[in-house]
Amino acid sequence: MPQPGDPFRAGELPERFGGELAGADPDRLLTGLATLERAGSDQLAFLASARYRKAARTTAAGVVIVSPDLADSLPPTTGRLLVDDPYRYYALVSTWLAQRLQAAAVAPGVHAGAWVDPAACVDPSARIGPGCVIEADARIGADVVLTAQVFVGRGARIGAATVVHPRVVVYHDCSIGQRCIVHAGTVIGADGFGFAPGREGWAKIAQLGGVVIGDDVEIGANCAIDRGAIDDTVIGD
Repeated sequence: MPQPGDPFRAGELPERFGGELAGADPDRLLTGLATLERAGSDQLAFLASARYRKAARTTAAGVVIVSPDLADSLPPTTGRLLVDDPYRYYALVSTWLAQRLQAAAVAPGVHAGAWVDPAACVDPSARIGPGCVIEADARIGADVVLTAQVFVGRGARIGAATVVHPRVVVYHDCSIGQRCIVHAGTVIGADGFGFAPGREGWAKIAQLGGVVIGDDVEIGANCAIDRGAIDDTVIGD
């Protein structure tokens, strides 16, 4: 069975993202993306602007993502993946390839150096890297990747196909949606700033809300998303 880092079939792209493959065998294997100038016969490139016609005429790419109106710029033997918006299509493919590589970096299943509470629920397809901690009643969805040293607190939820990079902390009862990316060092669900003044000094206000993050959200490195005092902090899809 193909693994995440393996070459992929040219025909897999229109199957996943649409478009029409022309001039190339759907079973042709491609190894990744490259520029028009540098791509080899086993690589995918894209042409999104007439400014790059000159590079397109001499490209050695195996398949090029291109709109129908620019397709005649390519050598006649070059495969064409005909789409309406090549630049957006390239974005979708690049994200898919990056996720494949990230998944390949973590072995399937739970690493021997991770700790998972028996009361947690981890989908069998998830990849849990070394040093990760998953507390009781947490739920880790299908195809989730926790790369290394990720902490998932009690009752937290991480949705399908989300990738969480090293040293991310997800506090108790926080929720991350599907297909999200959380970059290294981010903390989700720490206490927000809440203190009540009085004659005897400042009294801490317990932060009883959670954090709810929707689907398809990307969170950069070293972010802090605090939980709400009463209601949840919410980041939409």
